[in-house]
Amino acid sequence: MVLTVLSSIDPPHGFHRTIRTSITLRDQDRDAEWIHLVEAKEEKETPCSLHLYYELPLLVFVDPYELANYQHLYTFELRGNANLELPVAAMGSNGTSLILKLNPKLVSLGPHSHVDVIDIKVPIHLRYGEISDSTSHRSAEMAWPEVFLSCGLDVPTPDSMSLTSYNLSEEIMSSSFDGRALFRPSQPFPANQTTRSAVITAPTGQSADMAQVRLGTALTMMGMFWYMVYIACLTARRLRLGVEFGFGKRLGSKVE
Repeated sequence: MVLTVLSSIDPPHGFHRTIRTSITLRDQDRDAEWIHLVEAKEEKETPCSLHLYYELPLLVFVDPYELANYQHLYTFELRGNANLELPVAAMGSNGTSLILKLNPKLVSLGPHSHVDVIDIKVPIHLRYGEISDSTSHRSAEMAWPEVFLSCGLDVPTPDSMSLTSYNLSEEIMSSSFDGRALFRPSQPFPANQTTRSAVITAPTGQSADMAQVRLGTALTMMGMFWYMVYIACLTARRLRLGVEFGFGKRLGSKVE
């Protein structure tokens, strides 16, 4: 089994993007490879599960409510500060991490199939960077997701499966993979993917623009306030006329 993992970010610019990861499995020796440990068969629980691990810098966050729309592809576990509204300046020093557990039905090579491609999409969003006096953009380096297997301790993993041990932080291991052994496929990256990370760039505010921004915000808020006053007056007038019209109509009917 030859496995390759290729990731990209689309579109390359903007505050709302998607990490696309393609996992390509090429079947060369089905009887000796680890594919059988994660492949769904007859609705039975698989001995191992296939995962993707993302380390997200402060500039990047994911929306857990949005990820729930992909439950047919994966389940997820999000760690770290997941507040969607915070700017980078309020995030502290640590980013967030995301672990996906892929649906076993995605890994299903048929008896006559020799290539299987798993396409995983993770929508990401960028936070507002700290205000700067010298630059109009902020950049952060983000590593491409890691592919690994989680297996029970009683699952044999011979050397012929081309697996190597894989470790996450002690906190993640104890809470999410207690009693499990982690492995990663050997050399999962294709030769043409020379980098193991991407640089994320987002525009940021500048101190020189603060006066204009504050003035614009104040004028907008004042305009909204007086618009609401205008609408309230129209509504009150309409209600008053309606009451007077209804009262007069009832009075006229009584006189008749």
